[in-house]
Amino acid sequence: VTMVIITILGMGMPTTAAYAIGAAVVAPGLQQIGVPKLVAHMFIFYFAVLSAITPPVAVASFAAAGMSKGDPWKTSWIAVKMGLATFLVPFMFFYSPVLLGQGSFWEIVHVFVTAAVGVWLLACATEGWLTEALSPVPRVILAAAAISLITPGTVTDLAGLFLAALAWALQHYVFRTRHA
Repeated sequence: VTMVIITILGMGMPTTAAYAIGAAVVAPGLQQIGVPKLVAHMFIFYFAVLSAITPPVAVASFAAAGMSKGDPWKTSWIAVKMGLATFLVPFMFFYSPVLLGQGSFWEIVHVFVTAAVGVWLLACATEGWLTEALSPVPRVILAAAAISLITPGTVTDLAGLFLAALAWALQHYVFRTRHA
């Protein structure tokens, strides 16, 4: 619900104003249900920023389309597609506040590396390209690998790495388009 509220606020006002209103109105409610203060504010801030590429208003996307003389709607939807992984990052804060630097050095390094690889794999799955154009089956497996790596935990990290290797192997050895 917070994501929807902040995204709608951000569509009609600057990012700073959307964050300020969200911080004043929504953050206390999140804190009352047990969300740490830093996590609540970073969640609100992230979606205030992302509202600039979210259709139907998509201020940043429409401005970019105007500068490039492109179609505003196509530009807006491409921005959302390319930024799909960034829509998941704020939810990662709830599962692992370690991503916000709260934990030991090695915990922070471990979670940051696996989350970064997960976001990269999700971008590969949405764009359909890893080391070459991906077939549908490896794309789906790669998306599952990305979600597993983004979700903190040793078991999910190992599952994500296994799925990523499986997706690569399937694409490389089974689904690869043979060139003449």
